[in-house]
Amino acid sequence: MCLAGNGWPEAKGMNGCSMRAARFFLVLALFCTSAPAQAPPGPQQNPTSSPPAPSAGTPPQTSPAATQPAFASTAPIKTSTRLITIDVIATDSHGNTICGLTRDDLQVFDQRSGQQKLVRFEFIDTLANAKAAGAAPPRLPPYMFSNVQSVPMTLPPTVILMDALNTDIVKQMQVRRDMILFVKTLPPDTPVAVFLLGHTLHIVQNFTTDPSLLLAAVNQSGRSGVSGIVPMPQDDADNVSNSMQNFGTNTPESVIASIEDFEKEEYEMLLDERVKETADAMQAIAKFLGGYTGRKNLIWFSESFPIWIEPTTDFGSDPFMGSTSYSGKVREAAYALTDARVAVYPVDARALEGPSAFSASNPFNRQTLGGPGFAGALRREDSLRIDSQATMDEVAQDTGGITCKNTNDLAGCVKGALNQSSAYYELAYYPENAKWDGRFHKITVKTPQKGVKLSYRRGYFATDAAALAQKAKPDDLLKQSCRDALPGTAIAFTAQAVGPDKTTSQPDETRYILNIPVDSLSLNPFGGLRSLNIRLAICEYTPKGDSFHLFTRDLSRTVTEPVYESWKTHGMRDLFDYVAKPENQRLRFAVLDVPSGEIGAIDVPAHPQRYGGLPAPTVPGDPSARASAPASAVPPAAAAAAHPQTVMSSMTFKTTADKSSVLDWRSGMLSYHGDLGIELAAPAFFEKVVAVKYHCQAGTLVSNDADSRTAPKVAFEFHSPAGATAIVEMTGEAPGYSGNLPVDASATPFFDYVWKLCHCQQP
Repeated sequence: MCLAGNGWPEAKGMNGCSMRAARFFLVLALFCTSAPAQAPPGPQQNPTSSPPAPSAGTPPQTSPAATQPAFASTAPIKTSTRLITIDVIATDSHGNTICGLTRDDLQVFDQRSGQQKLVRFEFIDTLANAKAAGAAPPRLPPYMFSNVQSVPMTLPPTVILMDALNTDIVKQMQVRRDMILFVKTLPPDTPVAVFLLGHTLHIVQNFTTDPSLLLAAVNQSGRSGVSGIVPMPQDDADNVSNSMQNFGTNTPESVIASIEDFEKEEYEMLLDERVKETADAMQAIAKFLGGYTGRKNLIWFSESFPIWIEPTTDFGSDPFMGSTSYSGKVREAAYALTDARVAVYPVDARALEGPSAFSASNPFNRQTLGGPGFAGALRREDSLRIDSQATMDEVAQDTGGITCKNTNDLAGCVKGALNQSSAYYELAYYPENAKWDGRFHKITVKTPQKGVKLSYRRGYFATDAAALAQKAKPDDLLKQSCRDALPGTAIAFTAQAVGPDKTTSQPDETRYILNIPVDSLSLNPFGGLRSLNIRLAICEYTPKGDSFHLFTRDLSRTVTEPVYESWKTHGMRDLFDYVAKPENQRLRFAVLDVPSGEIGAIDVPAHPQRYGGLPAPTVPGDPSARASAPASAVPPAAAAAAHPQTVMSSMTFKTTADKSSVLDWRSGMLSYHGDLGIELAAPAFFEKVVAVKYHCQAGTLVSNDADSRTAPKVAFEFHSPAGATAIVEMTGEAPGYSGNLPVDASATPFFDYVWKLCHCQQP
């Protein structure tokens, strides 16, 4: 006889796009517990029917809303318990860090609810912690991808952003030199990533402590060839209106004014797009860094990010045409970074320089120098510099950073600022008497100590995260995760590519194992069970990366406390096979926790097998282990660590006479069917699952381990592809059934037979 496992058929995703061989598997855990283990679950709950298994060519169906547990929408993240964390830097008049402040020395005030009670107060010296840190964490196994890097994080992770979108190409070369000097002066083992902002945001180098990789990334980012800088229309020699006036045409002033109005509107449109792209990049960086604990640093090398366009009285017919303010977008981006505990250090790429209006290299200046338009050009350039630096100052102050400007030692300025922020006080409180009205709540930190300067975040938006998550559509959130320039880290997880099932796999097919820590998920207790409501999305990008196909799957399920305890130790695992199109280069896996609205995402190569042979899944507890995994004489929470779990959705029993039967839980029911009698199938099940650890002695089931003195308690747990669970207990006076996966009458004689074998009775 033999056992065989069956999986999901081929599926299709949205818009009729084929998700070829996208087979998904759920875990069947077969375990035997010793006497000290937890008591078996209580009486069987009223089961909810699960949808039938999908036929070939259709996507895996999610459970209808009516079949979801009533408690699934309740999130453990409540607005009344939202923790607000503040990183406070305390310095003296010389800029030296002040150590030794106590809880009584720092008082936190919420603008709308008064002084707050601190639940956390800690002084953090990152440089001292780095010296005291032990060995670096182990490297990830081959072909395992994570959205949170595993490099040592004893020092705050730092992102260097080369903002080519808002920096002139000529100045980008100077910025590259400053970035190189900065990298060379970094303390050893500082985790640094290099980003490049053009019209889209790119990761040139993810977090690493290798100086050679960082220098190579900086060199690459300094050759972007992108510049979004557009001169003001009245100072652009190539503008039609300026050309007409400079060359003495007889065009009526009304016509020139109309052309100037058009040029102002065009300038505003281009600047609108540039500001939007910059603000979106800041939001993406906040999502990317949000999953990393503690304070993070963003070194933002840029030249021009104005906070507004001022009215003009000497250009066009309407002074206010083309004028606008971007303070709202700037604040929105700054607050996203603040919530992610990212301190921004803007670096003005213009350094210390004179007005370009005096430069003869500017073709427009050769015509205006000394003329009536010279004073206006000089004033506008000065105003633009002030506005840009005001934006940088505002972002820095909102996030607790420092601006480096008006100096030629930009690298030294940044290094000094980071050294100053390497030691800080971490304060946290739960807002008392706060109204969660979505408005901005200003934070004020005070100290009775004289001569102490405090730097910290300005405040937070009092948003009800659970309420917003309930209003949002899960598919819309997953689509946005696919659109984001960087993968989010609010839910940290790993995806490992392993070799597929050779008996059923297609060419270029890859099997992925997801492992999600449960501490980032909403799992609510209910009647001895736990409710999980999460969605998985696969974003399949086109070769250019400008569009994608989205395939989604509902991973929601209800699990028992033993399974939940096992997940707390080993993480929740899910496994699926996927065949990307030959032309695809990148996939993104996104996991959405529906109650909280939090999302984590991982970018993986679409065809990892092209880079070498994929490893076999040999990690203990891996859900892709063999179907014949033995039972274990340990409690369920430890069973996953001691023995591989089993990934199946059915078990097939065969004889040489071509008779077979199937114990099946693929659809909405656990059933037994076929032409092979239970008198042959049940003993085979017992031998494969139970007899490897236990045997009958004097009419009692005992352990094969002679040193064991505990009586075994046998239970089997089955998870359907739709997420339903059936638990079959062998301990009582008869088989006991619980869970929300119904047990069909065809299967009860099978388990009656197995029960007798477990009690050493002759069937």
